[in-house]
Amino acid sequence: MTLKTTKLRDAIKFALVVGAASAMSTGAAIAQDEGTEDEAATLDAIVVTGTRIQSQTVTASSPVVEINRDEFQFAGATRVDDLVNQYPQLSTYFDSFANNGSTGYPTIDLRGLGPQRTLTLVNGNRLPPGAAEVRDISIIPAALVSRVDILTGGASAVYGSDAIAGVVNFVLDTEFEGVSITAGYSAYQHKNDNNYMQGLLDARNFDYPSGNSGFDGVSKNVDIAMGGSFADGAGHATAWLTYRKNDPLFQGERDYSSCALSASGTSCGGSATNAAGNFYVGQDTDGDGIYDDGFSTSLNPDGSWAGSYGAPYNFAPINYYQRPDERYTFGASLKYEINEHFRPYMELMYVNKGDSSQIAESGAFFTLVPGLDCANPLVGSLCSDLGLDPTLPFDVYVAKRNVEGGPRIRIDETNTFRVLAGLEGSINDSWSYNASVLYAQTRDDSQGLNDFLNQRIVDGILGCPAGAFTGCIPYNIWEPNAVTPEAAAALAGTSIYETSTSMTQFSAYATGDIGFGFPSAGGENISLVIGTEWREETYDFNADSDSQAGNFAGAGGPATPVTGSTKVSEVFMESIIPVLADVGIINSLSFDVGYRYSDYDRAGTADTYKFGFAADFGMVRARGGYNRAIRAPGINELFATQSIALWAGSDPCAGPTPSFTVAQCQNTGLDPSRYGLVPDNSAGQYNQFVGGNPNLKPEQADTYTFGVVVTPIENLTVSVDYYDIFLEDAIGTIGASTILTFCGITGDPFLCDRVNRSGGGDLWRGSDPATSGYVSNLTDNFGERSFRGIDLGVNYRFDALGGRIATSLQGSYLLEQEVTPLPGVNEAATYDCTGNINPSCQAPEWRHIANVRYSRDWYTVNLRWRYYGSMDYILTSGAVGTGDTLTAANGGIDAYNYFDLSASAYIGEYAEITVGVNNIADKEPPLVGGALAPLNGNSLGGYDQAGRYFFTSVSFKF
Repeated sequence: MTLKTTKLRDAIKFALVVGAASAMSTGAAIAQDEGTEDEAATLDAIVVTGTRIQSQTVTASSPVVEINRDEFQFAGATRVDDLVNQYPQLSTYFDSFANNGSTGYPTIDLRGLGPQRTLTLVNGNRLPPGAAEVRDISIIPAALVSRVDILTGGASAVYGSDAIAGVVNFVLDTEFEGVSITAGYSAYQHKNDNNYMQGLLDARNFDYPSGNSGFDGVSKNVDIAMGGSFADGAGHATAWLTYRKNDPLFQGERDYSSCALSASGTSCGGSATNAAGNFYVGQDTDGDGIYDDGFSTSLNPDGSWAGSYGAPYNFAPINYYQRPDERYTFGASLKYEINEHFRPYMELMYVNKGDSSQIAESGAFFTLVPGLDCANPLVGSLCSDLGLDPTLPFDVYVAKRNVEGGPRIRIDETNTFRVLAGLEGSINDSWSYNASVLYAQTRDDSQGLNDFLNQRIVDGILGCPAGAFTGCIPYNIWEPNAVTPEAAAALAGTSIYETSTSMTQFSAYATGDIGFGFPSAGGENISLVIGTEWREETYDFNADSDSQAGNFAGAGGPATPVTGSTKVSEVFMESIIPVLADVGIINSLSFDVGYRYSDYDRAGTADTYKFGFAADFGMVRARGGYNRAIRAPGINELFATQSIALWAGSDPCAGPTPSFTVAQCQNTGLDPSRYGLVPDNSAGQYNQFVGGNPNLKPEQADTYTFGVVVTPIENLTVSVDYYDIFLEDAIGTIGASTILTFCGITGDPFLCDRVNRSGGGDLWRGSDPATSGYVSNLTDNFGERSFRGIDLGVNYRFDALGGRIATSLQGSYLLEQEVTPLPGVNEAATYDCTGNINPSCQAPEWRHIANVRYSRDWYTVNLRWRYYGSMDYILTSGAVGTGDTLTAANGGIDAYNYFDLSASAYIGEYAEITVGVNNIADKEPPLVGGALAPLNGNSLGGYDQAGRYFFTSVSFKF
């Protein structure tokens, strides 16, 4: 099917201005407005993200932000997430700077509703799920991205499940012509002159770097692409191969991350599991069977026992700050026109990625050694030094860091491929079809090294008694500096995780006009899409027997196998209905509607639908719509085995001065006699009982959008768009901290029945649900989200200084980010993150990216301004935060401004060089206490973590 040039050009203008006028990029959207009458006589119909309709008059009722390929070049981004996640519509998550607890691959999170609620596409088709089920975008080559469309608002009627917040569509350049070779190099540099942190480090005699770091965290990349037509233009083939290697950067290589700040941020904290060993000794002195009358103790250098713990261990320096990775991607696209009715096509994508994470050494994390007595020669003078009753047995909890054996390392190798094959063509002059099959598979193999096995720990501590494990070497923690590397190595095991996912999808639809329209529409007919889809996703996770049993001391709980699949059968339709054309001040007015019926084998049926409009008044264009969207439960959410895991936070009833009253602690199940005696965990990690729920149903959202695009003068476009997303029946957990906090405050049995304290009252020691304390936090359809905001886009271009200046701004203002974890149970738990920072929130009211780009002849210079608004330190309860003294002293987090400068120049006919520096001023990220950033190097995620970022690349194009 072919279309007349002039009519299509008008459609492209309208679609791109209405659907993507808020684009940050300075090229694609406006460049297409500048076509001349010398263009080819016929063009293919265009496809706009957010609809499958291919039509001369296709328009977008949902706002779409477009990122042009040039933005990757001038930002120095060699991974797609490096740039895309900087945009204010996206949550600022950068996988390379996530270490402990990372997914191990980059994801996309639109509006902060979670990556599982953002549908991620490549050329309009789904990406495969990664090892954590959410979509892995590492398979996308930044060098081949033609543009990225960010569509706000539910789009489930068009694309199916997951499009709650919207859609991010990576459009690859499948029309590439010629050969391109690009080599790049980038690195960080920082001055290391943070007087505050250096003072805290000096107070503890901790080492730290000072002065110029030089180049570190180095990345290198090579990208090769080639493409061309064949068979006299009937076919086209494109192929690419990319390589990227990312060196590690350690927290100890920056002064501000060289120690783990305390919860208050006023001192270097750390873990009670230290190098010399700490011990908690309990004795049943009252005969109630509970060994709770205990002592905190540690060894003095002379071998005697002290009456307190030794200094906490500084676990920060050995942690990765930037994780290393090495990846290869390969891909190809092929299409061939047999005739206008049969045009087969194929896409192939593949990534091989090696990735690792490294955290502080394992050890005995308060491992229970039961039933000791004072006559045991191993314990030396412990009983007399601590004043224990020599006639009674005692238990010892041992906290000894494995400094002799080295850090815990996890090595992942991931292989993912995605194959799409299809056939499209014209049915007649008005209708066309598209049918495709997509198959994708991910295999992730993970090895964990240097973690202790719990049973081996006890055998080694007891001196390898009869029946001890084979190869046992006495692990002498009873004397100072008596543990040997050989003894430590004997206690360590190797964990093995194997995860595989697959996705199979069949899709077929027909699109065209129905042959008639409203007389007032100026001859434009009603367009229609009808289609069907079938999709199956599988997930299989398995682990070694020790991991399944929860035997690894530093794993936080068992890694239980999960196997399952989900299937869905769907039918869908869309229609664009032109209503008015050239009537008074209205140049055009059209409505679009859509409906999808989904039948899930696990979660039942669901209906999704949309209503929208697009109106052109000349200088002003308006758009808006309503979408009902859904997300079906994932396989882990349905089938994950219920088990103990860790959560980060605090127990208000722990420590010598609990923040809860006696009565409030009683609500949480604490015996009043234990008030003020419950040991706290200085690492801020506690037990929760988590797992899947086979009775889940799809969550659903109602999304409203409304916007206007104004072009008051030539080459100036201003867009303003409002969005309102209300999510209910959210699939997830209430949250262990929420359960514990509101149980104590309200005494509500719905919450308090979920708090299970150990015999001693704590919620963190051990990993056996039968004996350990924990908070039950299972998955369910529970909770609501209400997110509202306004996006602003401005683009202006003009001639000046002998060249062309292009300016642009893309900003987002947050009106509401309300979370209701306990709807209908306790409305007091509802909180709004807007403009606040706390353990559950990080939501500046305003963020933007602005560009000024000057181009002349053979060179281009680009200045970029990234802005993060200030945040108040307000807790979810509405109270002013005080726990993090470092943040409280400033009232929150100040606004942050980053300025980036880059330039490119052509060298001869075939070569181009690009150089740049991001974060010119070498600003450090905002530092916070451990309560706000317990696992992120003392800083908030999303900000520039490592200082200045220098990059350069050289491209050869033939």
